Amino acid sequence: MFFRRQTKTIPFQEFMTGMVGKEPTMKPGTVVPALFPVITPHHLFPVQDPDFALLMTGVGSITLVAFLEHGLVALGMTDVAQKVADFGHFIFPVAVYGAVLWLFFSLGGL
Repeated sequence: MFFRRQTKTIPFQEFMTGMVGKEPTMKPGTVVPALFPVITPHHLFPVQDPDFALLMTGVGSITLVAFLEHGLVALGMTDVAQKVADFGHFIFPVAVYGAVLWLFFSLGGL
């Protein structure tokens, strides 16, 4: 006595939503707010947050120094550009190490 297996064909969208053999609890198209937070410019660039402001200041200063150095070389003032580069080679690693230590101590210590 052999039992025959029956093959059931289901739509792909029904398979992907996980509703195979279940009754849907939510209407299709409803959005769960916890999974999809609202994305606004306020959330992307929180300028009132001091940590974000410090990050933007650091990124802006590195970019400004790079453009300044490139502009000085283009104008032919290589000696001044070398002094700017030497300053950057000293101050930027100190700032990065300081930021890492500040992050560790703000998270609760090493």
